[in-house]
This record gives sequence, structure tokens and C-alpha cells, in this order.
Amino acid sequence: MGEQPPLLGHPPLTHPPVLARRGVTVQTTERGLPTQLRIGAAEMSLTPDDLAREILSLCRLSAMRLQVARRRTLQEHGFDAGVIGDLNLATEEDLAKAEQDANEGDDGPPATWLSSL
Repeated sequence: MGEQPPLLGHPPLTHPPVLARRGVTVQTTERGLPTQLRIGAAEMSLTPDDLAREILSLCRLSAMRLQVARRRTLQEHGFDAGVIGDLNLATEEDLAKAEQDANEGDDGPPATWLSSL
């Protein structure tokens, strides 16, 4: 499935990469395919399964954030709710639950590169 084209006259959605507390950074498409991946040296000591789970979790969260942003943009431009629903984009509720699940046992939400400066 290809990336959704931007609305005419509007740039494509972008966002800062999601940063894991462990130092894994990903940036994805709206469908969760990683376009950038950075793994810190300390994370190389994780087991392959743990590292893969961390990367996959961040890809899902990043995709949901972009999908919610796309949904908002479409709503702001007057697209019908049925049309938006057919795109299978994450909802605000989906994102809130995913972020809550990702933060269980953490001190707070995953930081972006902006808040880590």
C-alpha cells in the first residue's frame, strides 16, 4: 500500500521521530514502515527479540501519531466522516490507548527529539 498523497496545496505530514527511553529512534510512514532508524550503542547489548519488540512498538506508535494528524487534517478540510473512516486511520482514542500502553511502568510518554534537547 502506497503512502497517501498530500492534500493539494498542502505539504505531506511530517513529525519528529519517536525516541525510546533506551535510545532507539524511528521515523515512519503513516502505515508504520520505518524510513529512519537509529540504534544507540548501549541498545546493541539487548537481545535481538527485545530490540525488535522495541523497534516494532515505536513504529506502531509513530504511525498512529501520523494517522491521527492525517485524520485531523482531513476533518479540517471538510472530508466526510465516512470517507475518513474508510481510510482505516487511527483515532484519537486509539492513540491515547497506545501511548498509555507504551508508558505502563515508565515515568512518562516517550520523548521526541525536540524534548530531549
